[in-house]
Amino acid sequence: MTLLPSLKRQTAALRALGAALALAALAPVAVAQSAPSPLASFTRTINAAISGYNREHLTAVTPEACAAACVNDARKSWCVSFDYDKTQAACDLSNARAGEVGGLKTDYAGNPYDHYALNVDALKDFARTADAAISGHNTEHLNAVSPQDCAAACTASSRAAWCRSFDFFKTQQQCDLSDKRASDVGGLKTDYPGNPYDHYALVQGLGVPNPVTGPNGRKHVLVIGIDGLRGDALFCAGCVSTPALSALAASGAYHRNVLAGGSQDTVSGPGWATLFTGYWADQHGVTSNDTSLPLRKPHVFDRLKQRYPTATVAVVGDWFNITHNLKADGSDFVVMNAAKNSQQATDTVKGWLSWTNPPTAIFYYLHNVDIHAASYDPFNAFYQSKIAGEDAQIQQVLDALAARPTYAQEEWLIVVVSDHGGSGSGHGGQSAGERDAALILTNSYRNPTKPAYCQGDLTGTTLPQTGALTPHVLDFLGLPNDTAGAKHPACGQH
Repeated sequence: MTLLPSLKRQTAALRALGAALALAALAPVAVAQSAPSPLASFTRTINAAISGYNREHLTAVTPEACAAACVNDARKSWCVSFDYDKTQAACDLSNARAGEVGGLKTDYAGNPYDHYALNVDALKDFARTADAAISGHNTEHLNAVSPQDCAAACTASSRAAWCRSFDFFKTQQQCDLSDKRASDVGGLKTDYPGNPYDHYALVQGLGVPNPVTGPNGRKHVLVIGIDGLRGDALFCAGCVSTPALSALAASGAYHRNVLAGGSQDTVSGPGWATLFTGYWADQHGVTSNDTSLPLRKPHVFDRLKQRYPTATVAVVGDWFNITHNLKADGSDFVVMNAAKNSQQATDTVKGWLSWTNPPTAIFYYLHNVDIHAASYDPFNAFYQSKIAGEDAQIQQVLDALAARPTYAQEEWLIVVVSDHGGSGSGHGGQSAGERDAALILTNSYRNPTKPAYCQGDLTGTTLPQTGALTPHVLDFLGLPNDTAGAKHPACGQH
């Protein structure tokens, strides 16, 4: 069919228009973008105002205009908040924050005011522990505040000499400033009904730089304590599958029969004290689980802090002894999780590992394998289920560790230890099963460029519990070992 001339012209025009539209779609398009509102830099609290502290009054203005005035060059050196009078279209600019003046006033007749606080990064200096608080030790109470307000108040010049932490009451928008850290009072309380609190600890900018350096980067120690784990319950035909522990052992070394007990009962107090000090109970003094028994020999982490005073030590566990009489005296961060709640302990360690400068040394305590029920037999299904559950918790921590942006430039000695084994439904005696404890050592987990601290199955060489933890940590950190224990001969500083 032949098109008429006019139809041909229309068809050509449509084709040209289509081509032009196609080219236009490919070409970059300039889109006018409006500047962000100055209010984006402020947090609004409705029906509230600072009482007094009004430095400059503006009339016939919008909230946006007040925000712009607060941050302009003439006022940005002092303006940190303003109150907006909604009925008068006026505002008062202030050089004070709510937290600095005891909180906001919220009972004005008719609620004419909204308060706007300039956002600051005050919280960068604090580490948050969700669903936890210090019990007591509240130095100052603030109302109608945000966590940012509380952080700014804690670090203000008027309080900086004493404020170390605060608990934020989430449902009431209140906080209690404290002159104590969790480590000063035996850890945090985590079983408040409804979990109304979050705890914020001042850590001076996401942690304190680790002073311990070596040829392979800054040296850290992560000790994973698994209560009641028999060494022969790992890495054997018929044993429970433990992907996390197996990966640690594969990258380093393991011992399936560290000898606990002997001259002391195979219970937790003496066992952990021996691991922490490198001495037996007749010298370290902890002969039972009595919480009044202090360590008479130095904790390995206190030896670290004696050599490196700015090194930081963190402890998390649900057993009172771990967070009290058996912890290092110089512990900087101590969290007591709820009984047998491994996820709380795991989340705490993950939080520490998220800091730019995580603690130099961490003790992470897992309690669920110490079952006191059924059987400690390595092939018992219930016992195996508890081991598998803690292995899954450990995997979360290892993933967080390996995800650190600076992990390749750091060297972490990861040590897995247990305090005793078990026989039947208990422990405390001197049977082979009760004396059988576990050890895993690696410094190259997902970090294969690090020369291995030690490798392979170490079980063939007898290793008493005095040599399991403290001598290896001291050796790795380049510290002298004058304890009663000695490291495994296949392991050594590099």
